[in-house]
Amino acid sequence: MADFSLKTDNRYSAAYRNGKTGFTAGYYTAKQMKGLFPSGGVRVVGQLGYGKESEIIGSLTDSNGATEPVYMVRAKANKKVSGYIELENGTFVTVKKDITAVIVILVILALAALAGLVFGIVYAVRANANKEPETTKPYGELAGEQEEGFGKLDLPEKADVASKNVTIIGIPEMHLKAGQLRQNFILTNSDKNNDICFMEFTFYIDNNGDKKIDDGDEQIYKSGLVRPGYSISEFSLNRELQAGEYKGLVMEQPYTYDKQRSPLNNMVMATTIVVD
Repeated sequence: MADFSLKTDNRYSAAYRNGKTGFTAGYYTAKQMKGLFPSGGVRVVGQLGYGKESEIIGSLTDSNGATEPVYMVRAKANKKVSGYIELENGTFVTVKKDITAVIVILVILALAALAGLVFGIVYAVRANANKEPETTKPYGELAGEQEEGFGKLDLPEKADVASKNVTIIGIPEMHLKAGQLRQNFILTNSDKNNDICFMEFTFYIDNNGDKKIDDGDEQIYKSGLVRPGYSISEFSLNRELQAGEYKGLVMEQPYTYDKQRSPLNNMVMATTIVVD
């Protein structure tokens, strides 16, 4: 079990409190994080407020000596990320909020709206077993303050993207953990790509240092397709990395947001991979 150290000299705008244990800690809201880290690249190592006892990876201690368990990063439909607590080593733990009551209210309102529709309207519901899930496994945290939810996608046969621009989020620096395959790092397909494209992320170690992908470079990770406005925050590398700094390359490959998933022009960016 790890003992995580809180970084207390931050300009937090909200606070997490556990009435049972007395634990209190400030945190950045999800909106603040978007302003502080517009390009993403935040390393999340755990979460507060949701998890099983078997998923506890350590604990946090506040200024009064009260402790709070830190759980492995997990996503669930009725849990929303409300903020981020910074640790002394520059990583973060997320604060999870239960939104079950909100979901219940929305369901009730939706049912009421359906009940009020004019009699005689017929709805055709067709199941399609070949539709893709909304994001790739592991599901990870969602971008921004969007609602969590998993279901099936109703994709068009062919998307009209001829006059549209794809938004790419740069990753100038990537912090990974040494000596393990499992990593926590947020990879986001911008919500500006809504109805335009899925995104696939591939990482390379740039062995030649020429800032372009060639035969001498090593691929260390390749994601599945990530839906617009969604992110992956937890994934596994192809091999463990030793501590140090590596010259890296990130290829973000968009595919049309339709059943054909045709590849569009990709972007290859240089990055520094910091492993500690």
